[in-house]
Amino acid sequence: MTSESISLKLERVLHALIAEEEKKSKTRSQTKCCERCSDREWITGLDTWGQLEALRRILCERSPTSGFPATIQDDIDQVIAYRNSHTLLTPTTCIAPSATLEDPTIEDAKQVRISCWKGDITTLNHVTAIVNAANSRLLGCFIPQHRCIDSVIHTAAGPRLRDACHGIMSSQRHPEPVGRVKVTPGFQLPAEWILHTVGPQLHFDEVPRPGQQAKLARCYESCLEAAKSLPPLPDGRKVLVFCCISTGLFAFPSDLAARIALDTVKEWYSSHQKTSITDIIFNTFEEKDQKIYEKLLSEVPQVPTQESIARLPTTSPTPGTIKARTWLEEADTLIITAGAGLSAAAGLDYTSKALFSKYFPAFREKGLRQLYDVFGYTGWNSPAEKWGYYFLHLDMVRKWSSSLVYEKLRHLTGRFPGKYFVRTTNADGFFVKNGFDEDMISTPQGQYRYLQCFDKCKKDAYILSDPCVDAALPFIDSKTQVLTDESKIPKCQFCDGEMTLCVRGGNYFNPEPFRNQERKWNMFLRGLEEDEANRDKEDRPSSSSGRVVVLELGVGLNTPGVLRWPNEDLLSESKKKDHRLIRVGKEVSGCVSWEFEEDDLAIGINGDILAALDLIIPDSPTPSNDYTAGEDLVD
Repeated sequence: MTSESISLKLERVLHALIAEEEKKSKTRSQTKCCERCSDREWITGLDTWGQLEALRRILCERSPTSGFPATIQDDIDQVIAYRNSHTLLTPTTCIAPSATLEDPTIEDAKQVRISCWKGDITTLNHVTAIVNAANSRLLGCFIPQHRCIDSVIHTAAGPRLRDACHGIMSSQRHPEPVGRVKVTPGFQLPAEWILHTVGPQLHFDEVPRPGQQAKLARCYESCLEAAKSLPPLPDGRKVLVFCCISTGLFAFPSDLAARIALDTVKEWYSSHQKTSITDIIFNTFEEKDQKIYEKLLSEVPQVPTQESIARLPTTSPTPGTIKARTWLEEADTLIITAGAGLSAAAGLDYTSKALFSKYFPAFREKGLRQLYDVFGYTGWNSPAEKWGYYFLHLDMVRKWSSSLVYEKLRHLTGRFPGKYFVRTTNADGFFVKNGFDEDMISTPQGQYRYLQCFDKCKKDAYILSDPCVDAALPFIDSKTQVLTDESKIPKCQFCDGEMTLCVRGGNYFNPEPFRNQERKWNMFLRGLEEDEANRDKEDRPSSSSGRVVVLELGVGLNTPGVLRWPNEDLLSESKKKDHRLIRVGKEVSGCVSWEFEEDDLAIGINGDILAALDLIIPDSPTPSNDYTAGEDLVD
């Protein structure tokens, strides 16, 4: 008998969980738990990402007081395991230590390697235990929109973690005290164990008192003590990963918290020189925390290690990356489609607060914190202020350094001479900047290369932006970042009206400068259709791995009708089913329909784009001094 598909199990889990909520509502004499409960057909109408998000929200809000039926719990485990299998993992063996603790005066003293690593703590592999900054209930976060570390860890580990914590708290019968630790299995996480500790909670801008500092230190001490009794990894290492305890919603100042963390580890080691812990990693998620730890660790001496560690690649292959590599090796034609996630992989991250602070510090006073905040912004005090920002933004983008991620893609297109095309919603022009043939690129959302008449008075009412930027830059105040000479504000050459960036943001957008690119893109698609029709007439068998591969990079749900949905249509409309889709990016940008995966038509890879390209591009080039992964951001 054929086993049930994972996509059907996901639907069944959602139906069961919502039915459970309906039953509870009736028991409590309530009418409905939500408007949609009486008609659950909406579940089938969601794509896989929508269903996974619905599952995450339901599990996040679910009380652990009642367990699941065994069959549903097994289905949930399988669904979460399959979801997690798409995520790229970073082995701790690839993280080089920044400092080493050792006491040469003690016979048989052990070394402890210390490092810092920025990223999602749930994606670290070859880990003994990770530390969770929990709250006093120890049950995780019940607010779906929170992306705190407590919520992230519970989401990745699955609902068995909350149930285990509930068992602990039911036996304890009182809130978890600050500074203690509780140990649970990692369940669906790569880490074997989770150490849950509650840090001191402050009000924002509150200066930590000595007692609060001591309690934070106690959190680290308790975790170190708990880790002593945990079994080592198969390679003999015992790896403990600390998050930044209390620095998020608990408002402990990051710089002081990092100093306490490192000082506590050093002090603890001074009385535990024969510890079984071999590696301590300080995990950060924000640039500012990473900079703090890097500075502190630079002050700690690094002594030669007693043993060499075989360094693994920075990212572990997954079944999806292995298949994606095979598809690319056997493909005849390549389509690259790219969204904002690819620009972020090159360092131009529109969500980065550090990047915005570096380039546009004066505009933070207006409440702007990231590049995305400027889209549609209407709070400018004057045209001179608005164009001061526009010109600085355009100058930043055009001066952006070349990137290894684009070099890898250009290397890949070299395997498809005359049989590839690039289509991107990014306006930054990075493909051309990094050496791609402009005739093989389509930019339907526009380009920063042009300015256009806001009123579209004529179809050719657009100009190149570079001359305007060059003329304006000497007249932008370095402190206020405002344009001091309003005569440098561009006007339409035909109607003398207002101009704006030639980037789609409303009905004002003028697509005329990009029509020729769109024609070439449509001709390319027609060529694919004709080729498929000819092969169908000749009754040639299609390749099992796919003749046409669409490599989709960093495409989310901001404008799904431009790239994401048309890519899926290419799969569905291919008569010979010889098109394949490789979707790479973080979270939604790396999630593809599980039904497509079950039909061997698509693969989703959730993780860093550069790391994924290292795994899936045959003979991928290695870094050199000529290319960077992005800017060096300073908060």
